[in-house]
Amino acid sequence: MASHSVVSLFFIYISLFSSLCLADDPFVSYKFVLSYITASPLGVSQQVIAINGHFPGPIINVTTNNNVVVNVRNKLDEDLLMTWAGIQQKRSSWQDGVLGTNCPIPPKWNWTYQFQVKDQIESFFYFPSLNFQRASGGYGGFIINNRDIISIPFATPDEDITILIGDWYT
Repeated sequence: MASHSVVSLFFIYISLFSSLCLADDPFVSYKFVLSYITASPLGVSQQVIAINGHFPGPIINVTTNNNVVVNVRNKLDEDLLMTWAGIQQKRSSWQDGVLGTNCPIPPKWNWTYQFQVKDQIESFFYFPSLNFQRASGGYGGFIINNRDIISIPFATPDEDITILIGDWYT
């Protein structure tokens, strides 16, 4: 009887320690409100798609294995679909924002994208991908940094500068 209690106690300790050692990857959350603003990207005032009132949108800055959560509120007068260009996603590739794997977000609706970024240490960008929305703004930078356990073969830059290049029409 005593040996049974010792064995049970041993398994309880093992299960407690294993649950303490296994930590989930961190979550990084963003809220995007897409709306129209007037801007002059070519020196002529025109309507552009802004995120949180800014054009271009905010830079998403994450670390490999982060769980990324982006809540998008579509305040546009048209359907919207955000695409995360070139980003490989762990366990959720259907959240890539491509028409066919995602349904468009109707006007005045919300949608939450949730995915985990892989070990891609690079810069990417996101953009709305329906019709010609990409040429109307609504885009921004997406940076994936290395984890401390993944070394990079060069010195850490003093500063990062994100440059977004796009076509504009008047």
